[in-house]
Amino acid sequence: MITLAARYVFPVEGPPILDGAVSIAEGRIVRVGPAATGGAIDLDLGNAAITPGFVNAHTHLDLDPLEPANADGPENEVEWLRRVVMSRRSGTGAESAWTNVAAGIEAGTTLLADTTSNGQSWEAVAASPIRGVVFHELIGLKRLRGMETSGAAFEWLATVKNDDPDPKTRPGLSPHAPYSTAGWLYQRAAISKLPLSTHLAEMPEELELLESRTGPLRRFLDDLGAWDDDWEPIGARPADYIRRGDLRQADWIVAHGNYLDPSEFWQFRPEAAPQGQRVAIAYCPRTHARFGHAPHPYRAMLERGIVVCLGTDSLASSPSLSILDEIRYLHRIDGTARGELLLTMATLFGAWALRSDHITGSLKAGKSADLAVVSLPDRDESDPHELLLSSDLPVVGTMFRGEFVHGKWA
Repeated sequence: MITLAARYVFPVEGPPILDGAVSIAEGRIVRVGPAATGGAIDLDLGNAAITPGFVNAHTHLDLDPLEPANADGPENEVEWLRRVVMSRRSGTGAESAWTNVAAGIEAGTTLLADTTSNGQSWEAVAASPIRGVVFHELIGLKRLRGMETSGAAFEWLATVKNDDPDPKTRPGLSPHAPYSTAGWLYQRAAISKLPLSTHLAEMPEELELLESRTGPLRRFLDDLGAWDDDWEPIGARPADYIRRGDLRQADWIVAHGNYLDPSEFWQFRPEAAPQGQRVAIAYCPRTHARFGHAPHPYRAMLERGIVVCLGTDSLASSPSLSILDEIRYLHRIDGTARGELLLTMATLFGAWALRSDHITGSLKAGKSADLAVVSLPDRDESDPHELLLSSDLPVVGTMFRGEFVHGKWA
């Protein structure tokens, strides 16, 4: 057994512990509590916080950085999509995934949900010392394109499945978005019994396309040769894409949810799932800001019982792959959001969404020793969360299953 001590321990499922300690044996936490009552300290981390490892509930590891096209204001998201399509054609996605998963680990990530073209991030995530769900994209309004991506996805699934009852890396499917993916692909994904992810209610142009089949997204798809004159949406509202027929039978990570209407919120609550399926919104704050979207309704969602976790999206839309950076940004722009809520969104809520809350997402006896060590400023605060959030000090250590995988102790 090894016992770590630090100025603060943030268990998440309990209040912060001043002069706290975490004891670990065989990769699992055996005790969380005050250092003074826990026996000998093997490693004193000093003026630092021990938190659960961060959970990145929506990212694209295969995308490279894209500088903002407009330095003076919000970027047009449809035009940004054009740039992403061109970037993907460079064919460097698999290589980028190795670099980006390493960057996530350095930022304290121990669980991530990656949406990737052709499953090309699988090798990087599977080889990394963290947990992950890799979602293979399904895309295509036209029948032939949809058959190509669907066939590729199910061929890929045959190569990555394993019989481990608690695998470190799991496969999933991602019907990309209502504006890019035919309804039958959503249905086929839902009957796979795999975890699913989709971009939903991401931009006003998406709502316009669903309601009238017109607008900037229609012109974008026409320019790509991807528009299908015979396309009919599953429904006129984004919620229809996860709550109709067989779609209700799946676990869903809903990326963004920027423009979900309050009248639809009830459909995203856990109680609305017929057999305990899990649905969560993955809010990406800095990506949301890049495109100048209307204020995100995450607080109203939480008040209505929706699970809202956090993602970074990609380096094509966000300056880093750090969930800590995301909650620090949210703390700056929304001073009413309590630190304990932001930290929970960054850890336990994401673990719940990915059905990993039984083993990670908080510091609790019996759970995997997946944690992050964050340097703290040399000052006092009445709320210890302020030490984490009102600072730009970095993650200095990442531990997975009781072994440091980043930092000077690795």
